[in-house]
Amino acid sequence: MSSSRANIIGMKVHCNACEKEFPIGKKQQTLLREDHSIVCKGCKAALVISAVEKQRFLSFDNPAKPMMLAMMLSGLLSVCVFGGTFLGFLKSDTLVLVAVMMLIGSNLILGPMIRSATKPLIVNLDPQGTPAAV
Repeated sequence: MSSSRANIIGMKVHCNACEKEFPIGKKQQTLLREDHSIVCKGCKAALVISAVEKQRFLSFDNPAKPMMLAMMLSGLLSVCVFGGTFLGFLKSDTLVLVAVMMLIGSNLILGPMIRSATKPLIVNLDPQGTPAAV
């Protein structure tokens, strides 16, 4: 599988050494795809992925992908509204209030949707050198 796959939003790993769960970014996901170890944020142990967990990891899709357009539009709207207000282009208090309410509403809707969609995206990693990791 190619290491140039897109970042999976909300991906987490579970350290079997200290039982800590933490999110990983694109760099750590690339390292796992290439069978390199990553460092646990809790116990600082080198963690490796087993063959079974790697197959699970490679089968994950990006569940937040359908929500990306809504997130981008929300961000663009916030930049336009707050930038326009700061520069003095938007003088209507009603328009600013409606835009702020839309931004808050979109965050309140998208946040729980993304959290629930990414909840099952977790991979169990073993400390390097353990029999389960080999």
